[in-house]
Amino acid sequence: MRVVDRKTFLTLPAKTIYCKGVRWAFDSICIKGDSLENDWVYVNPAWANAHDSGGAIDLLEKSLEDSSSFDCETDFGRDGCFNDKDVFLIFETADLMTLRNFIDRAITTGAGQGGLKP
Repeated sequence: MRVVDRKTFLTLPAKTIYCKGVRWAFDSICIKGDSLENDWVYVNPAWANAHDSGGAIDLLEKSLEDSSSFDCETDFGRDGCFNDKDVFLIFETADLMTLRNFIDRAITTGAGQGGLKP
């Protein structure tokens, strides 16, 4: 892994896996899309896939009440924060392989089903 500033982050290619943050606290894992002039688009898979934020909140509330499942976010949105003090934790190839191993194990053990095998 490595940490880069905003200026460097904007030069990184689409599909970069990262966490945005401030020194030294980071948010969710996100996937970078294309860079814009002073911004970029991204997808946060740790969010509910819905038409708008109200719909996402409704899905989260329903899930909390009855443990129902919902799809993760797949649509890209614009960052739009323009904070030059942001830092970015970048997942490099070895880190991505580690994540892949965790995901593969979660799938094969049924952890993706809330710990229950399908």
